[in-house]
Amino acid sequence: MANKKILVTAALPYANGPIHIGHLLEYIQTDVYVRFLKLIGEDAVYICAEDTHGTPIEIKASQLKIKPEELIEKYHKEHKEDFAKFLIAFDSYYSTNSAENKRFSDYFFNTLNKKGFIYKKTIKITYCEKCKRALPDRFVKGTCPQCGAEDQYGDACEKCGAKYDTTELINPYCIICKTKPVLKDSEHYFFKLTAFSDKLKRNQELYLELD
Repeated sequence: MANKKILVTAALPYANGPIHIGHLLEYIQTDVYVRFLKLIGEDAVYICAEDTHGTPIEIKASQLKIKPEELIEKYHKEHKEDFAKFLIAFDSYYSTNSAENKRFSDYFFNTLNKKGFIYKKTIKITYCEKCKRALPDRFVKGTCPQCGAEDQYGDACEKCGAKYDTTELINPYCIICKTKPVLKDSEHYFFKLTAFSDKLKRNQELYLELD
C-alpha cells in the first residue's frame, strides 16, 4: 500500500431532500476510515457530491414550482452545512451538475459513439398528451402487473418487489395531471455491452482465480 493513492467516496445524496440518519451513518463511517488512512501516512482523498440527475429532483422542483437548478443549489448548501455540523471532512464535495461532469460525459459518449459502441433503437414509452411530455418511471403510477397492487410507480412494486417497465403498468395515470397516458415510439441511445462480454468474462475468471 505504500505510496499508493487511495480514492474514497460514499453514495451520492440526491439533491431533493434533507440529509437523514441513514446518510450520516455511511458518511461518518467513511470519514473515520479516511482519517485512519491519513494518520498512518497514506495518500487518501475523500470525495463526494450532490447527485443532481434524477426524476425525484424534477418532481420535487415541480411541486415547489421552482427550477431544478434552484432546488439543487438549496440542498447543496444545506447538505454541506449538515455535514460540517457532524465534522465530516470531505476533501472535495461537489455536484454532478457541473461543467466538468458534462465535458467528461460528452467525451465518453462521443468516443464510444465514434468507435461504434453506441447504437439507436426505437422503443415504446409512456407519454402524457395533456402535459406534452414523456413520463419517466416516477411520473407514472398504476396497478402492478404482477400482484395487482394499486398506486405503484412505473419501475417497481413496493408491495411484491416486482420490476417492470412503465409500459407494463395496468390502468396507468400521470402523477401530474392524473390523465391516462398513451404509448408512443421514441428513439433512444444504447451502449453495446455485448461487444465487451468476452473481456468481462475473462476479467471475472481472473478475479476468481486471484480471490
